[in-house]
Amino acid sequence: MGEVRGGADMVGTSGEARRHRVLWYTLDGDVSAAESILDGMGVHGIDLVGCAHEPFSAPTAAQLEGCEALVGEFCPVLGEEVDVVADAGVRLLASMSIGVNHMDVAGLARRGVLVSNCPGYCAEDVATHAVALMLDLERKVTFSNRDVMAGGWDPKAGYPARRVSGQTLGLVFLGHIARAVIPMATGLGMRVVVWAPTKSAAEVEEAGAEKVGTLDELLAESDVVSLHCPLIPETEHLIGARELALMGEGSFLVNTARGDLVDEDALADALEAGTIRGAGLDTLAHESHDRNTRLIDSPRCIVTPHSGYDSLEAAEELRRMSLEACCQLLVDGVTPTNVVAAG
Repeated sequence: MGEVRGGADMVGTSGEARRHRVLWYTLDGDVSAAESILDGMGVHGIDLVGCAHEPFSAPTAAQLEGCEALVGEFCPVLGEEVDVVADAGVRLLASMSIGVNHMDVAGLARRGVLVSNCPGYCAEDVATHAVALMLDLERKVTFSNRDVMAGGWDPKAGYPARRVSGQTLGLVFLGHIARAVIPMATGLGMRVVVWAPTKSAAEVEEAGAEKVGTLDELLAESDVVSLHCPLIPETEHLIGARELALMGEGSFLVNTARGDLVDEDALADALEAGTIRGAGLDTLAHESHDRNTRLIDSPRCIVTPHSGYDSLEAAEELRRMSLEACCQLLVDGVTPTNVVAAG
């Protein structure tokens, strides 16, 4: 890692005042766990300023005053918010997330603000959530529970259930989360295929799966398709009406990545028409407002509130990785390990 000009100060002893103010901009604003992590790291040059906020809101200039870094949870920084952050003197925006499509990384870079993320912090948790959604759909758990709550008691209600073993799971891309899904799925007796244009067949095989050449091939071969790709221009609405038709009427779609990977109206149409059997979604294109009620209300769709990342262990890792980025820049004077390229 390269040295950053003006980034380092001598680390003080435990009795000295902390030298760098960092806005801890989280949903609860509680800095106690973060302070414990810093103490365990032996770092005494960071002063955390706790600030609770509503999801999907950015900090104000007053909240950022005097802060050199911002650790943000559900914190978008777009448009005019870029200037607010930069004008406050913030040098690092440590996003408590893997994806950073909720902030203008390039715009922040032009204003001299680095952005870091936390790759892999919740891979096991999201992978488990994806498999849980798949098994829920396969065994009709939520579907049957809805029937019972409505007064029914029919073990064969809805679509016919199938054994999971022997089915094919198709993973779109091969990052940390998809890699964690593979052993879970193969442990259930599933064949796993992967469409990952940047990965070699040998790399996919080493991960325990088979590489397919095209997305269409994966869709046609898979009983369950699970999305694990980032949201970039090339993947927006990656799954639309044509792709859903290729999947077939007995298939399921699982999305624990980003809502905009799927054309939601096309998916709602497909569920209503029986083009595919069901869907499990942990993310929607619009989550803070204007949620797609056709999907939420669909009896063939399970929607969870973007909670796949959530566990006590993942939260601890998220705090640690965010704090490490702040310490690397502000205390050690080096570029943080997980800086996001401005592209």
